[in-house]
Amino acid sequence: MAEHMNLLLESFKGMGPHTKPDVKYKYDFLKVSRSSGLALKSRKQRIDEMGRPAVPPLSEPMEKALAHTVKKKYQPSASHSRRDLTLSDLNTHFCKPCRRIFDANGSFAFPMTSSERGLYYSHWDNRMLERSARKCPLCFLLHRSLDIAFATTESISGHYDFVEFARAKDLYGVRFSYYVIGSAEDGFASRTTISNLITMEALKTSNPLERSLKEPQLTLSAKTSPSDDNHLNEWLRICDTSHSCTKSTQDTGQDMQFLPTRLVDVGLIDMGMDVVHLTETGHPVDPPKYLTLSHCWGTGEAPMALQLTRQNIAALKRRISMNELPRTFKDMVLVARSLKIHYVWIDSLCIIQDDKEDWAKEAAKMWQIYSNAYINIAATSSSNSTQGLFREKNTLTTTPCVANVQEGHPLMPAGKYHCYDDAEWINQISMAPLNKRAWVHQEWLLSDRVIHFAGDQVFWECRETKASERFPKGIPSRYDTEVSKLSLESTNETPKQRILGTWSSIVGEYSTRGLSHLSDKLIAVSAIARILSHKHPDAGTYVAGIWGSYIIDQLSWSASASAHRTPEYRAPSWSWASMDGTIEPNFNWRHISSRSRPRKYRSPVSVLNIRTTFRDDPFDSVKASTLTVETPLLRVAIVPGKASSSNETSNPEPLPICIVVDPKAKTLAHSGEREIPFTDREFLLRFHTCRFQEAFGTRGRLDDDRDISESPELYFMPLLTFNLVDRRYGDEPPVVDEIIGLMLEPTGTEKGQFRRCGTCRLDDSMVTLFLCDLGNQDLEEAAYRERKPDAIGLDDIVPPNWFGKELDFVPKRFDRFVISIV
Repeated sequence: MAEHMNLLLESFKGMGPHTKPDVKYKYDFLKVSRSSGLALKSRKQRIDEMGRPAVPPLSEPMEKALAHTVKKKYQPSASHSRRDLTLSDLNTHFCKPCRRIFDANGSFAFPMTSSERGLYYSHWDNRMLERSARKCPLCFLLHRSLDIAFATTESISGHYDFVEFARAKDLYGVRFSYYVIGSAEDGFASRTTISNLITMEALKTSNPLERSLKEPQLTLSAKTSPSDDNHLNEWLRICDTSHSCTKSTQDTGQDMQFLPTRLVDVGLIDMGMDVVHLTETGHPVDPPKYLTLSHCWGTGEAPMALQLTRQNIAALKRRISMNELPRTFKDMVLVARSLKIHYVWIDSLCIIQDDKEDWAKEAAKMWQIYSNAYINIAATSSSNSTQGLFREKNTLTTTPCVANVQEGHPLMPAGKYHCYDDAEWINQISMAPLNKRAWVHQEWLLSDRVIHFAGDQVFWECRETKASERFPKGIPSRYDTEVSKLSLESTNETPKQRILGTWSSIVGEYSTRGLSHLSDKLIAVSAIARILSHKHPDAGTYVAGIWGSYIIDQLSWSASASAHRTPEYRAPSWSWASMDGTIEPNFNWRHISSRSRPRKYRSPVSVLNIRTTFRDDPFDSVKASTLTVETPLLRVAIVPGKASSSNETSNPEPLPICIVVDPKAKTLAHSGEREIPFTDREFLLRFHTCRFQEAFGTRGRLDDDRDISESPELYFMPLLTFNLVDRRYGDEPPVVDEIIGLMLEPTGTEKGQFRRCGTCRLDDSMVTLFLCDLGNQDLEEAAYRERKPDAIGLDDIVPPNWFGKELDFVPKRFDRFVISIV
């Protein structure tokens, strides 16, 4: 044991058998530990000097008393566990199992674990739940939310269910948990939990929900249709007279007299007329109102049936029979006529589809087309143009689900509660077929008002209110909805934080959506970029999805495991737009912390220039773009990963090593018999200065599945250093939260030219090792265009009071190199 410890300490000190004698900066583990400990001790002393009283731990008797109180208050008593208790006269509109929940006379569930206690809910499987959902409002809510989960569950041999009660502030909830029991391949039973929480909000006189609710009555229309325009007209009246939604377009710098080049005239004289026609708008003094349509074109067996082309434009100007229109377009005409709007704009009928010049011209106006529209009609639940806007509707969809809890209930106070599913907006709108399209994201953001024709009801959305047929006066605040529209940007932040925060949200959501033509990646978000460019002139030139003034903040995006780089050039490798698939933008890093605390950051990288060649419009597409920076650069050798338990990794050169993990093994020996599981595209970065490599390694992720193990080398470019802000003692803590950097691969075509291939993060334990390796290296001239010796100091990379700053073996100056990234 003593011999092993001596070898370990020698390794930490940088004097192990693999370390060359001419290493300049020798890492000393003992000195680092001592310095770190003193820094943390000093920090604690300074906090204690503020006189903040420490929170004393609870004594054992106090802990027992607290546990007893919680148990007595929330655990049901045995007197309520008899199933033969008579049901009350309350909640007769519910099924018997649901009535027992609120009467509290159902049997208690047998606990699977110590935390799972509740009442049995005797709909034993999805078939029973589905039958009950035809009449019971609560079962209807539950079945609709769980239907997708049940549909994807296979090999069900049986399952049971129970309910639990939860409380958050003034809200209660009933969680319905289904344990799906199936047979695994090895013959053992498998168990999957499917659950959903139905929120219960107490109805009070001052509660706005109560003013919009009535006792359950099954009297509403059985189908969404123009006959539902009583809601639409009321929503429009309130928005026109009380909101400032349409005024938001004045901030975009657009022409308030704007009209699209073409519109479809739906006619208003005879509501039964079966003919519409295409019209050229010209430049009227008083532009008329028009509606826009967001819809899925459809693919495969259901492509777009009617499109505007150079051959049929004259005919469509004369007349378009309603019989020629696909169902979604017909329904759009009916909605327009019902709202007494004379014109509609539909992309496939108002843009010449086989004329690239016309398409490019109209695409550049997209931001004005949707921003100036009176309302945007969204065919939210339709995956193609043949499915229409209107749907058969269960009357329970718009029936308020009100539950009465009687006196003496062991888990809830007596009263009247409104039950609803928090995830209704997500299930009905966000996850609907329409919102899987990338183009629709900017159509939604640009529109002042949207009417969503969803699967079983109509939803209203403007910049100040969201409502539905279930909640005509406004949806509950707990509803999960999407990011705010552009007009709702925070005014309490700096311009930089506003643009980066807004753009990060937009890109993150946009990247999850699909495109029929991958070449549209930049065009389909260009309208939003134009508006942001006007609202934030300080953001600089917009290049391939990146704002030039804050480019360093936007380079550390990361790609999901399913994302891949497009085979045809669309954007430089340093831009998120070069990837297809979900992206985590990370543009507003200041607000991102695993410890939920604010952070400061600094960057040792300086942008020298961006040389870009655009195809046509700068917002639409890019031919080529080169980013030239001045930066520290660390050369990294590549070693293929092994699945053995050996601690030895061959590396003849005194360099950090990037271990490319074997995609079949997905594990790499850590120490002894312990192994770390790796996910797709992950690699391990180990530093050379400390040869005890198994203890000091950090993970990174490659951008795509391309095999880089044959590459001669990679380079690590430290991009951003973060440290937490601790206002309790007025300055920055003496530790680094993390360093984010890019992994770069030489292109081999020009000296000092690289392409991005991944990202890597270093935590505080890695910083000293990284700095020692950075100071030890001597880069070859082929790796850079220009070298600037000792160009930056330690304070450019780490906080001024970083604990390792005074260590004698930590470098104090570093070279910077001029390189280009394409």
